[in-house]
Amino acid sequence: MELFLVALGVIMGILTSYTDIKTGFIDDKHVFPFVALGIVYYMYKGLKVGDLFYAFSGLMGLGAGFLLGYFMYLMGGWASGDVVILAGYSALFPYASEFAKIKAPYAVYYPLHALTLLFNSIIGVFPFLFIYALGGLIVKKKIDKLKVVFTENITLTIELALWVMISLGLFIALRYYFGITLHPLIRWIGTLAILGILGKYKKASNILGIIVLAIFTYIVGFAFLLSFAKLLIVFYIFKVFFSIVKVLREEILIEKKPVENLKEWDILGEWIYEKNGEILRDRESSIDKFKKALTTGNLSLLKPHYESLIASPTAEGLTKEQIEKLKRLVEEGKLENEFIVRKSMPFAPALFLGFLISVFYGDLFWLLLQKMSGL
Repeated sequence: MELFLVALGVIMGILTSYTDIKTGFIDDKHVFPFVALGIVYYMYKGLKVGDLFYAFSGLMGLGAGFLLGYFMYLMGGWASGDVVILAGYSALFPYASEFAKIKAPYAVYYPLHALTLLFNSIIGVFPFLFIYALGGLIVKKKIDKLKVVFTENITLTIELALWVMISLGLFIALRYYFGITLHPLIRWIGTLAILGILGKYKKASNILGIIVLAIFTYIVGFAFLLSFAKLLIVFYIFKVFFSIVKVLREEILIEKKPVENLKEWDILGEWIYEKNGEILRDRESSIDKFKKALTTGNLSLLKPHYESLIASPTAEGLTKEQIEKLKRLVEEGKLENEFIVRKSMPFAPALFLGFLISVFYGDLFWLLLQKMSGL
C-alpha cells in the first residue's frame, strides 16, 4: 500500500513544482486532497488493528511538518506555500518509508519523518544553491561576498559546538555516575533547553564548554575530543548553507525599486512601520534575528512587535492599498523612495527532491552523522 502513498507524493511533487516554477505560487488544491487521503489512510489502517497512535500519525506528521516549515518561514527562507508542501509530504509519510535504506530513529519510532524530509531537501539542493550563488556573485563581481560565506559567524559555530558538548557531558555523567539513562527524545529537548540557557551567558558558557571538553577528554579519552571535532564540522556545513541562503537573499534574490515600479504581489524585503508618528524601516533579515534570539535566549526577537505595521515581507506580497499608502508617504517626504523587493525562488522542486530521496534512499543527515561518528 505504500506505493499508493508514493504515487500520491509524486503527483503532488510534479504539480507543486510546475506551478511554483511557472507562477511562484502553490495552489492549495495540489496539496490538500493528497493530505486528506494520507490522513484517512493512516486513520483506517490504525483503527483496523486497534492502534490509536498509528491512526493519528498522519495528523501528527502533518503537525510536525507544519511546525518545521513555519520555523523556516519565520527565518525568512520559505514562503507559506513551502510550509504547506512539507506538511503535506509529512502527512503522507509520517514515518520512514519501507523502501528507505537509511532510517533515522526519530522517523522509525516517532512520526517525525518531517525532519528527514527537511534535511534531505536542504542537503539535496545545497550544491545547486551554491552554484547559483557563485554564478550570481561572479556576474555581479562580488567575489568578496563569497569569501564571507566561509568565514562569517565561525565563532558562533564553535560556541554552539561547545555548548552541545556541555549537554553531552551532562548526559554522560548522569548515565555513568548516577545510573540515569534518559530517553532520546528527552535528551534532544533537554539539549535545546540547555542551549537556550547557555546562550544568555555566552562568556561563562564558553569557559564552561572548554572545561567540560578538557575534563571529559581526560576521563573518556580522545574519542570525546574527536566527537567535538566531528560535531563542529557538521555545524560548519550547516553554517555555510545558511550563509549561502543569506547571500542569495541579500545579493542575488533582491532588487531595489522606487515606489513607481512596485507591483501588486511584490514581496518586500523590509518591515515599514509607524512609531510615535515617525515612519521607520527594519531591514534586518530573519536569519539575523534568529541568531540574536539564539545567542541572547530572547525568543521574542524572532517575531518583533511593530505598533503600526504598514508593509512587511509576507509571502502574499504587497496589496494595491499598501502601494498607494507607500506612494503617499514618499510624496509627503516621510519615506525614502527606495524599497527592497525579494525575488521569489521556487523551493517546491527541492522539497520534491527531498521527498524522493527520503522515500527511496533514506535520511542523508542521519547517514552523515553515522559517517562522522565512524559507524
